[in-house]
Amino acid sequence: MNFDWKSFRMNEQIILGSFAIAVLSMFLPWVNLEIMTLNGFQQQGYIFLVALIYPVIFILRGAKYNSLIALILAVITVILTIWFISTKSLELYDGQSVNVSGSGLWLFLICIIAFTFSLYKELGEDDDYDYDDEED
Repeated sequence: MNFDWKSFRMNEQIILGSFAIAVLSMFLPWVNLEIMTLNGFQQQGYIFLVALIYPVIFILRGAKYNSLIALILAVITVILTIWFISTKSLELYDGQSVNVSGSGLWLFLICIIAFTFSLYKELGEDDDYDYDDEED
């Protein structure tokens, strides 16, 4: 398998790039308190990546995949990530609520939104694209 970035379509490049940045966001703080920070691995954020791996593997192999299934998995991941961010709120002693989500978690959310948008755009383009399944 010969990896050539320019051989991928624009949507595929966005999918691969946003997935790679989402993986890198695991190393950034997902919970940021003054006394401690927790990264994505400590918060089991890698579980969110499982739903996003499906189209990535097929794109890297140059094979056709079902864009609708990939889109549904990505939308579920976006919803779960937003829910996860909302669970990172702490109730302070005077009744105020503070969200302690770190920069890595927000970067992850942005990446999977871009990932989901690219999969949405793939739905219409799948019919026009001729996949080449032969390997070099």
